[in-house]
Amino acid sequence: MSFYEQDNIKLTNEEIESCRHKSEKKWYGILVFINFAIILSVIVFCIINIHNYNTLPNTLKESFSDPSAYANVIISPSSTLNNFPTELQLLITGIIVIIAFPFGVNLYYAKYRSRAIKITENNFPEVYYSILEYSNKLGFKKTPEAFLIQQNGVMNAFSAFIIHKQYIEIDSDLFEIAYREYNDLESINFIIAHELAHIKYKHATFSYNLFILFSTLIPIIGTTASRAREYSCDRLAQKVTGNSGVEAMFSLFAGKHLYKKIDVYDYIENSKDIKGFFVWCNNLVSSHPILPKRIRALIKGEGSGDLY
Repeated sequence: MSFYEQDNIKLTNEEIESCRHKSEKKWYGILVFINFAIILSVIVFCIINIHNYNTLPNTLKESFSDPSAYANVIISPSSTLNNFPTELQLLITGIIVIIAFPFGVNLYYAKYRSRAIKITENNFPEVYYSILEYSNKLGFKKTPEAFLIQQNGVMNAFSAFIIHKQYIEIDSDLFEIAYREYNDLESINFIIAHELAHIKYKHATFSYNLFILFSTLIPIIGTTASRAREYSCDRLAQKVTGNSGVEAMFSLFAGKHLYKKIDVYDYIENSKDIKGFFVWCNNLVSSHPILPKRIRALIKGEGSGDLY
């Protein structure tokens, strides 16, 4: 068996799951439970107070039978809104959000797709074949599409979804790392593998996000679950690429021109001073682990990173 063939052996489910953060599934379960609790609480709240709805027909009847009252409604719609029971407003808002969710993600996809360049074997072939290789390793039946987009200097990449489809967006400044600044395909490959890991772990699916639609917005709880997901994808990206990912992470924080100049061990030594209550709070409310924690987890190369 050649080295190339060995390097492209599909990862087993056990290998993939071994990279998942030990607390990720627990926190997702908590979010799902809270999400359904929120929905159920709103429904129960509305049912308990349903007798208040009896005022609604009279309000509407008075508005239309009395022209002056109707005129006031036109002039001041907030007065009519105030006559709606709070429970009904809450229920309608929740229903609108749920219905609008698929519309929103498709609109988001359309917005970015109309501005982006699709990565293909003719457009940025080196990156395309990396995506193909890693998709094979992760056992995807279909290679996710990837798009290049100009974001005015933003250094980022992300995985996203519409119904029954996942894709990757990569900001164009990251491509300069691979094609211009340092000819560094390893760093861009790690970032790509990280985003593919989100798709493999189903973080970037419609159903996964629908089940946590409301609860993920809760401070601390939602961000803690997000940090666990990021650690999972970092570890799986290491497994897929054989790259520590440290330089890739520095490229996102130090920028495409300077990240190669950073002494990793000097950074680790000096990052020991980044501690204290407010640093802890900052990490707690962050959707991604703060850089010192994330770099230490990458250098460790195994196990789960520190959530707190």
